[in-house]
Amino acid sequence: MRKLALFVLMVLLVGSSFSAVTITITGWPGNPAEESAINEIVQKFNSSHQDIQIRWDPIAGDYKQTLMTRLSGGQGPDLFYVDVYVFEELARANVLQPLNLYIQRDGFDIDDFYPNLVDAFTFNNRIYGIAKDFSTLALFYNKEIFDEYDVPYPTSDDTWFDLLYKATLLKERGYEAPLSLAADFNRLIPLIHSFGGRLVKEDLSTALTEKEAVAALKLYTELVTKHELAYLPSTLGAGWLGDAFAKEMTAMVMEGPWALGYIRESFPNVEKKTGIVELPSLVDKSSMIYTVAWSMNRQSAHKDEAWEVLKFLVTEGQEIFVEKAGVLGSRQSVAAEDTDPMKQVFYDSVEFGYPWRVPTPTGIFAKANDYLNSILNDLFAGRITIEEAVNSIEKNYNSWVTQ
Repeated sequence: MRKLALFVLMVLLVGSSFSAVTITITGWPGNPAEESAINEIVQKFNSSHQDIQIRWDPIAGDYKQTLMTRLSGGQGPDLFYVDVYVFEELARANVLQPLNLYIQRDGFDIDDFYPNLVDAFTFNNRIYGIAKDFSTLALFYNKEIFDEYDVPYPTSDDTWFDLLYKATLLKERGYEAPLSLAADFNRLIPLIHSFGGRLVKEDLSTALTEKEAVAALKLYTELVTKHELAYLPSTLGAGWLGDAFAKEMTAMVMEGPWALGYIRESFPNVEKKTGIVELPSLVDKSSMIYTVAWSMNRQSAHKDEAWEVLKFLVTEGQEIFVEKAGVLGSRQSVAAEDTDPMKQVFYDSVEFGYPWRVPTPTGIFAKANDYLNSILNDLFAGRITIEEAVNSIEKNYNSWVTQ
């Protein structure tokens, strides 16, 4: 009996020593295709790992606020989404685990990731996240409309003045809404960079009052006000830029790959009419990069296991996500296998794009972004002049990013 008891005890001890570690991963809920992809990723990992199991726990509602509350309370997930827009704020808050040592220890191929996406989640020379996917902006145009009005198609070699010329031809030949623009600061950023401008100076004060940025702001505004070539989506009766294009209310928009997915799903007859080229340039090529990383909780009790999960998410997991959800792979090897010809321009644009991240002394840009969007709305509506807009930015920007 004693031998039997000892045997049972040994079995229990051995069994307990092999109990799986659960790694909780968190993000925001996606569309049905994205949710299906993440569930497949979790299932694939769990079925091939006995010692580590993933639990997907998405946060609905105010993601950032809920995440920060959990992290500050010591109840945060092991791995979680970090949007590049708020990355610097979280990095400064000291809630993210630096990944450099893990990358070096395992010989993880960080060079397979697009350099701009690695830089997007680097702060003070430390990598705090690895991009799970990304999007860029490109110019969508309706080939049928250009053909009907005998106007040359936009090309990836066009300048902003070529765009102005072709839009003017459409208008002069009877097409009412050549372009739709959004009063969103992030859509102005590519113009600023392509005009040779910058967003901030070396001391992190604003550079939006410098001549290059002002020239970009002037052109963006005057496409709506002076030239009457561009209209807000709401003016056209659409919900957003991609909606205006898909419903053929406008000939051109600056949009991302999500608009292509929307067209294919909801307006398939428009896909064959759609051309996509790089955004116009001037001094330099430019685009926006919207990206989200998987980051590790600095307080995770299971960092080594979390790192194993993170590696899977951005390698095998990324391949599933690209195939099932139609996103752009952040790894160059994955991008090379994406044969969708209409997505190629978005991949190309990451080489010269700028992440949607504006450095500030506090890492917080949300308040400034709200005010800048408000200024753009006022400019489009003719309530203020360019000079008044620039004066407002010069006077108030510092308070927007420090309070």
